Amino acid sequence: MRRVILESPFKGENWEATEENIRFARLCGHDCFLRGETFFASHLLYTQEHVLDDKVSEERKLGIEGGFAWKEVSDATVVYINRGISKGMDLGIKAALKMGQSVEYRVLADYPKITPLPAIITITGASGVGKSTVIKKFLEKNPKTGLIISYTTRGARDFDLPGEYLCGHSFEVMQDMEKDFFKLFSAHGNLYGTLKKSVTEAMAYSDPRVLILVPEAVKVIRDYYSKWPVLLNLIKSFYVFSPGEDEIRRRLAGRGEAEIQKRINDCKKWDEEVLASNIPYIFLKNEEPDKGIEKAVKQMMVFINHPSASRQTPPC
Repeated sequence: MRRVILESPFKGENWEATEENIRFARLCGHDCFLRGETFFASHLLYTQEHVLDDKVSEERKLGIEGGFAWKEVSDATVVYINRGISKGMDLGIKAALKMGQSVEYRVLADYPKITPLPAIITITGASGVGKSTVIKKFLEKNPKTGLIISYTTRGARDFDLPGEYLCGHSFEVMQDMEKDFFKLFSAHGNLYGTLKKSVTEAMAYSDPRVLILVPEAVKVIRDYYSKWPVLLNLIKSFYVFSPGEDEIRRRLAGRGEAEIQKRINDCKKWDEEVLASNIPYIFLKNEEPDKGIEKAVKQMMVFINHPSASRQTPPC
């Protein structure tokens, strides 16, 4: 049987919520067995009486470390998202990725309590990981979904997605509009900006809207909406994890060694910084030459195609 670490929430807002989280985790464990997997869930074992007390920070830390140790002998970490992704789950996901372990997001079928559908999808990743290709395929599968247009001073490029940028604005116009943007970003001698109004209005659409961003921009946008938790909860931030060094070399075959090594170093730096951040990213992988894109999009669809999911209505 395939050995998996099961990630689901444990501590709830009250006793009833915690008990429901425990029941949910057990149902997820049953689902694992139906998939031909044997699971380990530290939050079901270690939190039992006479083992560890989750209310004591030192003992909670021991439980987290003990769970991480089991990851080293597991085949994958599986994340059931119906009841959200807690901070503890986020730590477990990041620990698995640091070990090079596979992370799979799942929905428990027929479970009534679910997280809201996203209104805004941000996607991030180092240069060359395939994030634009992932989004292109995602948009093909979700034709009612679209991009949120950002502004830039640079000219159009062949690899820009339709509707990704309004190009060719002057520096003066961009600077005059600065207060309307979340922030003006400068890169390679050009300015980039996304209008606050564009994102806020997109939250009322029936289908999600997508932004391709650098990590700094993701943080700025999430910080802006942190004043309104209901709106922040409508944003799902995806990060395309860099493939291994061998795959990077395969993709860059024909380039010089210096360029290849720079790309490898850049990818490692991006991944390390994202894993160290407090942003609750949903991590995607695009490693396999033929199936990577399809698998990444399928994982995104877990958060979109939730059969019984609903959209929270943002306040007017």
